[in-house]
Amino acid sequence: MAATDATAKPRLPILAFCAGHMAVDWPHGAFWILVPAIALSMDLAPSDFGLMISLVMVGSTLSLIPAGMISDHTSRRGPIFVGTFIWVVVGYGLASLAPGFWTLTIMLAVAGMGTSAWHPLATGTLTQTMPGQRARVLGIHAMGGTLAEVFAPVLTGALLAFVDWREGLALAVVPALFVGIFFFVVRERLTVKVENKASMLDLKEMWKSWSSRTGLALVGMISIYNMAVTATLAMATLYIVNDLGFSEFWAGIAFATMILAGALLQPVMGHLSDRLGRRKIFAVALLSVAPLGFIIPFLSSPLIAMAFLVLMVGAFYGVRSVVLASAVDFAGKREGTTLGLTFVIMDGVGAIGAIMGGVVGDFDLSYAFALGSVFAVIAAVIALASTLAFPVISTEPAE
Repeated sequence: MAATDATAKPRLPILAFCAGHMAVDWPHGAFWILVPAIALSMDLAPSDFGLMISLVMVGSTLSLIPAGMISDHTSRRGPIFVGTFIWVVVGYGLASLAPGFWTLTIMLAVAGMGTSAWHPLATGTLTQTMPGQRARVLGIHAMGGTLAEVFAPVLTGALLAFVDWREGLALAVVPALFVGIFFFVVRERLTVKVENKASMLDLKEMWKSWSSRTGLALVGMISIYNMAVTATLAMATLYIVNDLGFSEFWAGIAFATMILAGALLQPVMGHLSDRLGRRKIFAVALLSVAPLGFIIPFLSSPLIAMAFLVLMVGAFYGVRSVVLASAVDFAGKREGTTLGLTFVIMDGVGAIGAIMGGVVGDFDLSYAFALGSVFAVIAAVIALASTLAFPVISTEPAE
């Protein structure tokens, strides 16, 4: 039963959700820098890793929509939040013991479901408890993911000088363990007033909306955009270590720089899209960096190649806020379920990019970045074409 205004517990500080986001994303951030060490240990080809990352991403999406519906329709959320931390700690802990490719892939997918469940649950809770400050609270929450993606690769890359990849992955659950204990202590303060329960009507209404011409154009734009992101990221650290000759530590620094660049660009891109239109900014940003992916295979300088990769991934990540805002604008309600569905589209369909990036990576790892640029151009063309076909739709910011 939802708490009334008179009996409600004090609201949990926004920074607690930021810390929670950082903690559940930390193993995921660490994984990117563990890729070369895992590949060497298990003698995996780039296509093997592309398949692994793709299956992990698809498996992780299975918890997104249920978590989003819980966020929209369940009042007492403390035990659910605590459950996500337990899921992450146990899942990644067991993954560090996996003896082979398939067991590691399955355990990473299961662990990833715990990480994925956090996102619509936390973002939905924040937007529901502070509806007048949606942009602010979502921005603060997003900082947690950025901190994980920036610091986890750097610290894990440094740790690999002293430990193997299994110990590195096991140590990556420490933040989730400690923050999970904190959330267990304050679990009674995670109660949100809701007006109705989940129903199949929610999904039917969303299906009707998203299967319209406008909805399908947005789905195509979002999914192909994330294929560009995953094709690039799946091969990034392998390329930096194996082809450019840098150590895991410097690969971690480079990866962190890519994500940090994207994080700094997100509020700028978001602000521009508020003023000029979501799809226009989305298309311009992708088309401005797509040429870099086509040039990277022909570069002979490792430093220039790494700089191009940082700029490319930074711009890809920079428009992520525009993509999420487009989805919420289009749906207009049920924020948690909408964000869950958006993450399913981005990570589920977009996972195909990791497979294709791995396949072309078997020939040359740098080809994965050219493939990412192809996907980016296609996503930008869809955005521009939909602007001409549907010049006034709800994915544009309100006047």
